[in-house]
Amino acid sequence: MNNELKKIEDNIVKALEALQKFTATPGCGVTRFPYTKEAREACAYLKERMEEVGLAVRLDNSGAVIGRLEGKSPATIMIGSHFDSVRHGGAYDGIAGVVCAIEVARLLKESGMELGYSLEIIATNDEEGARFNAGLFTGKVLLGQLTSDELKAQVDAYGVSVYQAMAAYGLKPEEIAEHKRDDIKAFIEIHIEQGPVLEAEHKEIGIVDVIVGIKRARIRINGRADHAGTMPMHMRKDALEQATKVISKIGDRARLFRNCVATVGYLQVEPNVMNIIPQSVTFVVDIRGVDEETIMTQYYSLLADLDKMSLESGLTYDVENLLYVEPVLMDEGIKGHFEISCIERQYDYMHLPSGAGHDAQIFGAQLPAAMLFVPSAGGRSHCPEEKSEAKDLAKAVLVAYDTIAAVCEPK
Repeated sequence: MNNELKKIEDNIVKALEALQKFTATPGCGVTRFPYTKEAREACAYLKERMEEVGLAVRLDNSGAVIGRLEGKSPATIMIGSHFDSVRHGGAYDGIAGVVCAIEVARLLKESGMELGYSLEIIATNDEEGARFNAGLFTGKVLLGQLTSDELKAQVDAYGVSVYQAMAAYGLKPEEIAEHKRDDIKAFIEIHIEQGPVLEAEHKEIGIVDVIVGIKRARIRINGRADHAGTMPMHMRKDALEQATKVISKIGDRARLFRNCVATVGYLQVEPNVMNIIPQSVTFVVDIRGVDEETIMTQYYSLLADLDKMSLESGLTYDVENLLYVEPVLMDEGIKGHFEISCIERQYDYMHLPSGAGHDAQIFGAQLPAAMLFVPSAGGRSHCPEEKSEAKDLAKAVLVAYDTIAAVCEPK
């Protein structure tokens, strides 16, 4: 098995080195947006690799690459991740899981095992949402959650809609609602952790228990612009001063809850001139947690802080709810197979939540889904410095192989 592990490692390194060249920003990380030249090149490479291991390959109407291995039943076990990236991202996020899934298929094909269920390796499209500010696109298509009108409403920074981009890419956006899949029995995803926990705990494998829910809201505090030198302090309606009082509590409050984070990553000050008192401040809060109560408790506490600020200062505020995604529990049965494999292969593993959204999240809301994490060097991700060791990815391949072999064993 050591020779097989080395072969898996070598195949992973070779594939990832090839794929990182398909980027719009050479030398500045991987930028691979949906329906671009770089996306087409990556898809062509993945198609070739899937065909090499004996899969029947097609490009579906979401822009995903799917390789199929027929089993006794047309019901399908799906394993994969995404091939798109953020701007100036890394060479491992998403795409490493696709490469690993192809290795799982190779092992199953070479074993000669008769599969009880059919197997599909999938490279999903537009999971990140970096171009059209939506994301999890292929999963939404396969689960029948999108309409052609929605595709027309989602546009990129240049005003190009998803509908237009798909049509230019050679797909059929007008048929998007017709591509719902009812044959998918389970979804499995291998992914880099994108955080520091596994490395800090010296673990080779992470078994994800839950993908966190997300509450995101845009807050605007309304004050009044005045001269910074002539307006006395007790008469000011300084929107930024009041915003800082509210924002300063968000992080401390999140620290009171286990497996919860809260971030203000966007801030806009108007008029943003050094000698004018700010008349308005807009910020976006992103709250993530493993259960709905934890998330909403923080959100309602934020609203209470805003009410108190308004009452004491006389300033008003507006709230726009941008997103709410419920936490998604991973399937206990598949997790059990992961654990058995780790124990039998003597891999150091641990259970942990995922603080980021993934393809498994969209599938897991409707059908059994599970995720394996591998350590991220320094916890870095969404940056050119992103890296995971091939030996850890290879071990995840073997755990997924054991799991699929058990799940797909003919009855």
